Amino acid sequence: MSTRVLRSARSAVLAVALTILVGATIGTTSGQVKPGVKALTPMDYIEIRQLVNRYASALDTGSNNGYDYADLFAADGEFMRPYAKGREQLAALARGPSLGPDNTVHYVMNHVIEPTPDGAIGKAYLIEFNWNIAPAQATGGTGGGAGSGPANGWDLVGRKAGELARTGGRYEDVYVKTSAGWRFKKRDFIPSTSGADPSPLAPPSIPADTAPIVPADNTRAPLAPATNFVAPTQQSSLSATDYLEIAQLVASYGHALDSGYGRGENGEAYAALYTADASFAGATGHDQLVRLGQIQPRGPDFVRHYLTNHVIEPMPGGAKGREYLAVIDNGSNGKASSLFLGGHYEDTYVKTPQGWRIKTRRLFPPRSGPQDQTAATPPAASAAQVGGTAVAAPASSLSAGDTIAIQQLIARSAYALDSAADRGAAYAQLFTADGAFITKTALPAEIKGRTQLAAFASGDLTHRGPAFVREYLTNYIIQPSRGAATGRVYVVWIEVGENGNAGAIQGGGHYEDEYVKTRDGWRIAMRTFVPSRLGPRDIYDVDRTRSGGAPAPRAQ
Repeated sequence: MSTRVLRSARSAVLAVALTILVGATIGTTSGQVKPGVKALTPMDYIEIRQLVNRYASALDTGSNNGYDYADLFAADGEFMRPYAKGREQLAALARGPSLGPDNTVHYVMNHVIEPTPDGAIGKAYLIEFNWNIAPAQATGGTGGGAGSGPANGWDLVGRKAGELARTGGRYEDVYVKTSAGWRFKKRDFIPSTSGADPSPLAPPSIPADTAPIVPADNTRAPLAPATNFVAPTQQSSLSATDYLEIAQLVASYGHALDSGYGRGENGEAYAALYTADASFAGATGHDQLVRLGQIQPRGPDFVRHYLTNHVIEPMPGGAKGREYLAVIDNGSNGKASSLFLGGHYEDTYVKTPQGWRIKTRRLFPPRSGPQDQTAATPPAASAAQVGGTAVAAPASSLSAGDTIAIQQLIARSAYALDSAADRGAAYAQLFTADGAFITKTALPAEIKGRTQLAAFASGDLTHRGPAFVREYLTNYIIQPSRGAATGRVYVVWIEVGENGNAGAIQGGGHYEDEYVKTRDGWRIAMRTFVPSRLGPRDIYDVDRTRSGGAPAPRAQ
């Protein structure tokens, strides 16, 4: 296959999406630990992930007068742009009138972690969403019309309730292990830019010591006591495997709800994520949860619910969690891709004989500005309320180390593709020597072998680069298979824009992966891209099917 054909194939993938729509210790994804570098344990990776996942919520909410954000950093930690160093200056970054407990702006994905002699470094993609748009714009005119009652959920697909902000790119981090656990030593933000290496960072402008914020009425806000992030390594009730299983449970949510894991029939798959007596959105128990899933827009290839920033904490009888939600309609119903819904979930989980399950879930729509914390957040459930007993879940043949290595492999693929590093060789080396990338688009393509994969990743080098960011991956599901593993991963291509432009959601779908463990570590043997498509309404709209074609009004 010629380079010209490969480039055309990559362009076709994006064009179609726009229109129709890493054992006990771990080093790097290659399985090799560099000389002089101490390998990270699975719990190290988990703790660093939890640190990064907490970052967005602490910054967006401004909780604890900004000190929850500052306490994610070491005592001499620093953020580079805008520059802030030390607890007071860092806390000041997480203060402002538009913050609040339900504010969700910073969506972080593709987190890669590398061990270093002094600790670890990392990088992660960032995209900012703005949910504060006018109500008339948010409805998009897709409702049922005056006097017609609430619209059917299928009619609302493509509604615009949010928009891209003007910030996207990646974080570059340095982590250090302190007596209180892993913390940020340094964090820098690199805006997305195509082309060569961005300009080097100028010397920071160090601000004066920062005092507590002074509101408009000139009264000083009280300084709340610090509530430090308690590291997972200092919490004995959840193991590394528990964290990974809970994370996969939540990552499965979109796959089960949107497509039934590719089968289209989603009710049983969705209800199986919950305990038998769980409740969500007014539905309680298995049968009602089945029905809740079935009335949602869906289809075998449909992709909609993107979840990220998942924070997990142990609690009596189980665990609790908080994660960001973005519902993205990737070019469905002939409309341009749009942000349909945002916010965050707050969950409780219990361990059952079948594994970890969701006991309770509540969705908090995004709102900026101060809100009543007691009204917004339900009280923590007691052990009696959560119920359940710690039991042994079915064992997976994948170790915690294997699972983390595969997760790191997935995240690295986005950087390698967007940067075209080493003229595509960095991307090709993530595949086996005979690995293949297949697209199930209107113009299908099969790209096989490292030579073709490198040419594919190179693409248009004028629209790639070390700082370029476009491929956002989340909702990783990894399952063992005979001698290997398989995966399903949500992808959305977001062109952040340059020079202050807002950019656009170009489309999305999911990857179906096959992974194998080689002497160099886990690699992708085959990756198939399936674009998001809403299923035929006459088949999957339950209300219309049962009523002979007449849609039943229903609130979304």
